[in-house]
Amino acid sequence: MDRAIVFRAGLAILMLAFLAALFAPFITPYAPDEFSGPPLARPSADHLLGTNDLGQDIFSRLIYGTQATLIIGFLGAFIGVGIGTAVGIVAGYYGGRTDEVISRFIDVLMTIPTFPLLLVFSALLSPGIYVIGLMMGVIGGIHSGRVIRSQVLSLAETNYILGCRALGLSDLSIMLRHILPNALPLIIVKFVFFAQSFMLMGVGLGFLGIGDATVIDWGQMINRAYSSGAFALGLWWWIGPPGLAVTVLSIALAMIGFGLEEQLNPRIRHRNLEVAV
Repeated sequence: MDRAIVFRAGLAILMLAFLAALFAPFITPYAPDEFSGPPLARPSADHLLGTNDLGQDIFSRLIYGTQATLIIGFLGAFIGVGIGTAVGIVAGYYGGRTDEVISRFIDVLMTIPTFPLLLVFSALLSPGIYVIGLMMGVIGGIHSGRVIRSQVLSLAETNYILGCRALGLSDLSIMLRHILPNALPLIIVKFVFFAQSFMLMGVGLGFLGIGDATVIDWGQMINRAYSSGAFALGLWWWIGPPGLAVTVLSIALAMIGFGLEEQLNPRIRHRNLEVAV
């Protein structure tokens, strides 16, 4: 299948998710916490995806859950890629001892598993979704610094950058105006894959019952359905929609990431052209 078609399909799904999150009050027939019908009602015209054990409309909760899922994923990605970009550019541009110290620091952090550490902090602090996104970015974002550093190392040795140095431009100006734009394609790709990873982490925290209990998210919905015996009772309309939503949105982000990677990475694009020929 053409990568461009895959990219557009993934982008369309993501845009639908953002629109659902943005216009949730206008899309949903009920408030997410409203006891709007009999408990465990099957899907019907009044309740498109049925109700849960409290009589709350599952469709309404699913749409509102999009908000928390996207906030955690994209906030974490923004912070994580921001940190990784700053660290990677400084390490790659200066090189030498600076690069050595930063690289060893990244190596140490990469030995620490992100999700278990996040579990510990979340269990101890019981943070809100914004703090969870912040923690994800800080804990997991530094990993992107190594990839960006490698890109900057090659950029820093080009004649163009050496010429900028010879003209007397400041290091900060060179990094922001000349290196950062050239590293931007890689940064964008890392951002998309980070958003996917952090979104899944947020759903995982909600499923384990460690996320923000005051906010509806898909992981929390799956957790409540599972703990209430939805599997054993065959209540597919309760547990299926949030699980399917997580899967579809995760695949959509992967499709966007792979599509961007091919379009923005000349090496991959050239290799694919050779294969096609």
